[in-house]
Amino acid sequence: MPDISTEYIAIGCNRTTHAAAWGVNGLVAFGASQLIALYNPLDKTSRGIRETLPGHTDRVICVDFIERGHEGDIHDVALVSGSADNTAKIWKKHNDQWVNSATLEGHQGAVEAIGVMRSLSISEDQDDIVATGAADGTIRIWKRHIKNDTEDEVSLMQVLDCGNKYPTALALSYLPESKVPILACAHTDKKITIFIYQHDTFEKGHVLQGHDNWVRSLAFATYTGTQKNETTATNHTLKQGDLMLASASQDRYIRLWKISPHTPTPKPIVSQQEKKSNDEITDDLLQALQESALTGEAVELSTKAHLVDVKDLDDSTKKKQYSLMFEALLMGHDDWVYSVCWERPRIEKDTNNETRFIQPMRLLSASSDKSMMIWSPDPATGVWVNEVRMGDIGGNSYLGFCGALFSPQGHHVLSHGANGSFHLWKDISSDQEDNHWAPEVSISGHFKAVESVTWDPKSRFLLSASLDQTARLFAPWNRNIDGQNVTTWHEMGRPQIHGYDLKCLSFIHDWQYVSGADEKVLRVFDAPRSCVASLAALTGEKTMTTETESRPVGASVPALGLSNKAVFEGDINEMAAAADEDHTALQSYTHTTATPTSLMEVMNHPPFEEHLLQHTLWPEVEKLYGHGYEIMCVEATHDGKYIATGCKAATAEHAVVRLFETSTWKEIKTKIAAHALTVTRARFSHNDQWLLTVSRDRLWSLSKRTENDQEPYQLVAKNKAHARIIWDCSWSHDDTMFATASRDKTVKIWTQQGETFGCVATIKCAEAVTSIEFAPSHIDGQYVIAVGLENGQLQLLSATNVSEWGLWHNVDNRSCHVGVVRSLSWRIHNGAFQLASAGEDHSVRILNVKP
Repeated sequence: MPDISTEYIAIGCNRTTHAAAWGVNGLVAFGASQLIALYNPLDKTSRGIRETLPGHTDRVICVDFIERGHEGDIHDVALVSGSADNTAKIWKKHNDQWVNSATLEGHQGAVEAIGVMRSLSISEDQDDIVATGAADGTIRIWKRHIKNDTEDEVSLMQVLDCGNKYPTALALSYLPESKVPILACAHTDKKITIFIYQHDTFEKGHVLQGHDNWVRSLAFATYTGTQKNETTATNHTLKQGDLMLASASQDRYIRLWKISPHTPTPKPIVSQQEKKSNDEITDDLLQALQESALTGEAVELSTKAHLVDVKDLDDSTKKKQYSLMFEALLMGHDDWVYSVCWERPRIEKDTNNETRFIQPMRLLSASSDKSMMIWSPDPATGVWVNEVRMGDIGGNSYLGFCGALFSPQGHHVLSHGANGSFHLWKDISSDQEDNHWAPEVSISGHFKAVESVTWDPKSRFLLSASLDQTARLFAPWNRNIDGQNVTTWHEMGRPQIHGYDLKCLSFIHDWQYVSGADEKVLRVFDAPRSCVASLAALTGEKTMTTETESRPVGASVPALGLSNKAVFEGDINEMAAAADEDHTALQSYTHTTATPTSLMEVMNHPPFEEHLLQHTLWPEVEKLYGHGYEIMCVEATHDGKYIATGCKAATAEHAVVRLFETSTWKEIKTKIAAHALTVTRARFSHNDQWLLTVSRDRLWSLSKRTENDQEPYQLVAKNKAHARIIWDCSWSHDDTMFATASRDKTVKIWTQQGETFGCVATIKCAEAVTSIEFAPSHIDGQYVIAVGLENGQLQLLSATNVSEWGLWHNVDNRSCHVGVVRSLSWRIHNGAFQLASAGEDHSVRILNVKP
């Protein structure tokens, strides 16, 4: 049996506010399509995603960690995930493997928010409380009890009906100086409802109003007193033990609310003069309200403290009063604020060199204005100010940030964007007053279904095409760390950022590829010099740098253009000289914010997301016309002379395969007319003597190469091979046979029999077969085929006799996809076999296959 391990996983984060969480143990969990991906941002080797957890049947919307422990000993005990499949799942680690210990069922809508306990001290002995809010307009409160190492018992404590509004964010904590749980819930009515645990249920305590749009995030923190960098003269209204609630809203503002024990104070005697002054203030307020009613402008009322009576959990006869009041309004973002996150409490030495557990009063916010901000109270005045702003200025960065997280030690910040990418920043300040933050290498991946993957002709890097309208280049980063040679995979380029969903691609030669999308045109791209030089530097493949002088330096998209325009060194010199005299000379680069000189940079580390968007495009050198409908498949001969293409078709007229000659980029007049419906895949044999096509009409067709340039391939055979659509086909490495894969759950092997090819084996599979690929050589003395199924499963079939095939290995579920496997591609590198796969679950995976 072969030994199969995961080498690399690339997948983007889901576009939701609560899609990611950073645990105390340093692990980041985030929703990625239907999966939960686990990633350690502070791993010094930058390994990336460690594993993905399958289980949900729809998009994962929210995740968070369940914590326990006292002050400095707080640790993660489990992970909770909520999904559009109307369930939440609890995961915990057993024998170094995450297992699904419980499933929370009962919601009639997608689970949009999760609330777990956050406090300075969380009991190890008590059951965990978990709150889930869903699109069915209810909040369910659950109690988790540990049953054994792999299972949990979860009981439903309560269902809170939100009426005609929906919960958007939840937060759980304890009231100050007590162990009474408090639940904050934000709704689509712009209000925050506070529930307090009384009589074994959560009861409504108060409703906080003030935001003018939906509240998207809530976060609790306990104030622990003055920190070492603050003076005793700090003009705080906070007292030690006060519970702080931060709320982020689509009204562009962040509000801070304070919950504290209330001590009644004697009512002061008001003099006649003071009473008269108060009456004047009241008259002014009434006048302001009347004016606001006429103008439509909002008026912020006073920060009145609202009192709530709370009964003791152990003795219901004892009551305690708490005050809830508005503390501060944080203004600075220019667009919706999606998330807020407090810096984690930590152990710190004070000015007397004594250790104490403190909660830093630092709040991180993320907004769709493409920025993250860190807020803290000014040491002198107590006024909350923005001390750090990070993010992107200009550029094509989609819709800004969906969420941001502090690292456990507070020295790093991680955000996830609307295009599925992560942005990691590190505090490099020499002291706390500098606030210097620098970007670091993080992860990225597609955020929609991946349709195609292929290795370059020399198997040095991988290219993928996706419905997220991008083509991405993945390659290994080889370097030395502490005397050890380390290799990790990263996205090294984004050759194509398109306006249409990409469907297929194929390499013409080492540095040129052709792609097809949901348009009638095929586009040809050529690698720029900067890309070749950067790949050579990062992969250590110095031979890549040969024949780069004639290449353009880079590519840019003009402000009103759609095609990647080549930029040559002469253009850069002219533009740089003109820029000194005329600023408008740079305007043609404003769409991607790439300046001419920045295109010449050679990378010494994998690019950040901003660099990928702006500096790694490949120039578009040709467009190929002819098809009347959207492109479905494209394939180039191994000698790079011809390109075969097919498009969507409902008639035989459009189901033809068109051939293009790469020396002239003209279509060859003679078309291959063999099918009646859409051609789903075209494959040339390795010696380019045969062209195999498969179709929705359940036929395969075979064309043979001729010496006639007017008709380079001539149809010689076709066969109605399957009972359902044929999705894929593949040639063996020695071209003695080919295989077809169909929705009828079979793989068929065909070998040459006289003038045609006949079926010598039929292999039945458990699900519809959507992709197939022969290994590039014998493995352990036998033919091997990689098979991708409709449910995401990957299988390896093998045979020493071409008519007797069997299952060689079933790839473990955790290394497989959870959606349709769209494409497979093998490579041999330094004698080792690697299999790349692309799936409808947004992921690109590379597996090591060792006999």
